Amino acid sequence: MKDVYIINAGGFGRNMASTARGDIAHGKDWLVKGFLDGRQGLMQVPDLPIVGDPMTFRSEPSQLFICALGNPLERRKFAQPLLEQGAQFMNLLPKVHRSERSHMGMGCLFEHDVSLGADARLGDFVITLANTIVGYDVIVGSYTTIASFVFIGGGACIGENVTIHPHATILPGVKIGDGAVIGAGSVVIGNVPPGVTMFGNPAKRFSFR
Repeated sequence: MKDVYIINAGGFGRNMASTARGDIAHGKDWLVKGFLDGRQGLMQVPDLPIVGDPMTFRSEPSQLFICALGNPLERRKFAQPLLEQGAQFMNLLPKVHRSERSHMGMGCLFEHDVSLGADARLGDFVITLANTIVGYDVIVGSYTTIASFVFIGGGACIGENVTIHPHATILPGVKIGDGAVIGAGSVVIGNVPPGVTMFGNPAKRFSFR
């Protein structure tokens, strides 16, 4: 049986710990043992201690890891030291509907009631939250975060390190560049360049002043 450690003892990390402990494989194939988090003053879960800092923790072959950080750049940053040691990151898939030939890389996390269409392809460390639909032939790049109640139409192509906020709609065939941010409730009808923030219906480029 593998020992599982969750990077991030904050709210999302605790939520993923609860999700993992509700999985049918918990206690059979693997067991959640604690958190990795270097911050001080965090809420303590009585039976799940913070056992170290992900930047300095030494992994062992008997361990699996979950990187429960919503920010794509932070997820990449804190997973990297463990990846360089050859650490294994698990996928967590509670109540996910997967159509035929859908594929995902390692370290992908899902909340409940997510649907993946036929031939959808997700990279490594993609997070997809509750009640989201990823259509057929969709490509999602590594380290992207897709929030709750998002619809991504068939054939859309989402880059790496993208953040899509709740209730956004990505129309079929749209391409979203690396590092883009899609605001809550936005309807994206055309291609999005890398690194820009889009907001509204229809979504338009948005900048903070």
